[in-house]
Formats: sequence, C-alpha cells, structure tokens
Amino acid sequence: MKRALTPAILFLALLMPATAAATSGDAQASIVGGRGTTIAEFPSLAYIEADQGKSGFSCTGTVAAPRIILTAAHCVEDIERGTFASPGQYAVATNTTSPGKALRENVFKVVETHVFPGFDPGSLRGDAAILVLDRPTAAPPIALAGVADAGFYAGGAAIQLAGWGLTNSRAINPPESLRATTMVVQPPTACKQKTKRFYPEFSSAAQFCALDTPAKKSGGCFGDSGGPGIGQRADGTPVELGIISTGGPFCNPQFPNVLTRIDTVSTWVAEWAAATEVGAPRPNPPIALPQMTRSVAELFAVFTLQTQFGRAFERAAEVFGSCRRTGRSSGRCEVAFRSGRNLYAGVITPSYVSRQGAVAWQSHFKIEWAVLKCLRKNPNRCAIHTRRG
Repeated sequence: MKRALTPAILFLALLMPATAAATSGDAQASIVGGRGTTIAEFPSLAYIEADQGKSGFSCTGTVAAPRIILTAAHCVEDIERGTFASPGQYAVATNTTSPGKALRENVFKVVETHVFPGFDPGSLRGDAAILVLDRPTAAPPIALAGVADAGFYAGGAAIQLAGWGLTNSRAINPPESLRATTMVVQPPTACKQKTKRFYPEFSSAAQFCALDTPAKKSGGCFGDSGGPGIGQRADGTPVELGIISTGGPFCNPQFPNVLTRIDTVSTWVAEWAAATEVGAPRPNPPIALPQMTRSVAELFAVFTLQTQFGRAFERAAEVFGSCRRTGRSSGRCEVAFRSGRNLYAGVITPSYVSRQGAVAWQSHFKIEWAVLKCLRKNPNRCAIHTRRG
C-alpha cells in the first residue's frame, strides 16, 4: 500500500548528509582487579539473581534486616523500558561465598520489591531499592549510614567494595566466588570533575564517588550493581556508606565508581524494615516527578528506539535528533536514523510517570520509514511504513 509522504520524512531524505556517525554509551557498574574474599569477611553480602524469560541478570545486595535486602533501584526497575521486574523473577542467596554452591536453607524467594521513591531513572540519582524475602535470613544486617556519618563523604576515607561482578567488561561468566577491593572516597568537587566525561548527572547531595588511588587498577563492574561501599566507624563497626550504582565506560578503573549515598535512603529502608519485621505502617511517601532535561529526553528516546526497532536501530549508520522540554516532566524529540536501505523518522514524546510507588517513564511515538533510494528518486511512489505506540 502506498500513500503520500509526510513533509518531515521527505525533508530528511533530501537533506541527509553523507556521513554522520552516531555513538552512545551505557552507564555501567560491577569488581575489576581486587582480591578474592569470603562471606566470613563480608557476612551481610547477598547475591541476587533474576530470571527474565530466556535471559536474566545478577546484582549484589546487603542484608539490612532479616527479611530486607538493600540493592540498587536499577536492579529492580528496568530503566530501558520504564517497567519493573516482578518479585517472582528473583532468587537471593546469603551466607555463601560461592552462590553456585549455596545451601538450600540460604536461598530465598522474593515476595515484594520496592524502589526508593526518590529514584530518578533518567539520572540514576537515588539508585536504591529493597527486596523483601519470603522468610528471615540468618545473615547479620549491616549498619546503614545516617546523619552522624556525613563526614565520610567529604573525601579521603578508605572503603571496601564487594560483589560477584565480572572481573572485566568482556568476560562472559562472573567469578564463582565473592571478590572485594579497597577504594578511596573522593571529595565532591573531584567527583564532579572526574565523572563529567561519562556521567554529567553526578550530584554530591545524592551520590559520592570512589577511586582506586593511586594505582587505578581496580573498581566495580557488571554484576556488582547494588553492592556496598563499606567504611569503618571510629569504634571499628563496619557501616554501609554507599550502593554501587554506575561507573566509567567498559568498567575502566581509571574512572571512579559512583555510589548512592546511604544516608539519603537509610530512613526509608528503616521504615520498610519496621513494617516488615514488626508490622509498623508501610511507607507511602508522595512521589515527586523529576524535571525533564534535554539529555534525559534524549536518553528515553534512544531507549524507545532500541526497544521498538532493535537491531535496525543498533546497526544505524546515521542518527539524528533534537529534543526539547514541553512540560516540567515531559519532552518532545524529533528523530531520524538510517539503517540498511531504509530511512526512519518521526516523533517521540517521553515523560516521567508515577508507577508502583516509584518514578518510572513512558513514551508515545510515531515513526515512519521507507527505502531511502526510493525517497530520493521518486518519493510520491514510495511505500511508507508506520509504527506508533
């Protein structure tokens, strides 16, 4: 079936330049380098695995209460689709150095998941969530940083990162056993400077960063997400200061790891622990939708194209787009890309939404495509395809 071209796709077909390479990068978190360790050294560590059809993922977490596992929000919320993994997809192992050898009594089902209401899936600020286990674990809870621990975030403190993440970004399988490394908390101004190349959204009010100084040979990688940054109080008590959230491209230890500040989420975690363990009222804080920025609108537009067009978009030779904010929490993006013989063009309107007691996102879109050669030679006779949602 043939129909008339829209002005937008015809204009792009005629004016598209010969070359305009597009690049994109993903925020990443997980231990490169470091050392092997045991659960005896980090007794509060929890291994998290999720099954999603024919695929899945793993994260790290910590025991915050007998039935509460603290991890990263992006281990619960699929930020590329604006959806949430269901509790039944998860399994958690505690009291084990090697998850593959965990005893049955140390493996748990998850009955609830809750994302920190201040989590922004566009910027990764507030990257925290909890998993509620089907029964209590015997693993000891770790102390969570509070107001009195604010001094740790000024910089200079040594912390331990631990998890079951990949030992390099190209590895296919994770290590069989727990690994850890020592890093140093960087001053907020240094974090802003050192992360601007790969993570300009860094906020010292919600996050801190750590670096393996001076060697810069170790850091987090895929699978360490949700794991702890553990400091030591003056009395020798270990305290979780941060949740591993993101890091440099390809787990490069030359760049710092970014962690969620525990002191910004510990009260919320304590409220859920009280609700779960002793029947206190369940937290129900109001949800404030974040402000949409151009960079976040661009990110959500890319996620939409990846989800809707898969390999056709991933293999695009040329990508063009322009986004603007249309409301406090919404935007509009005009996009186009060339993939194979086809030119794709259209409009995506992403917006933040409140969903399942947390902030998520959605988008509406209309994308048209046709054979580029036809558009340039005889546009009025080209078959135009449309996908909308």
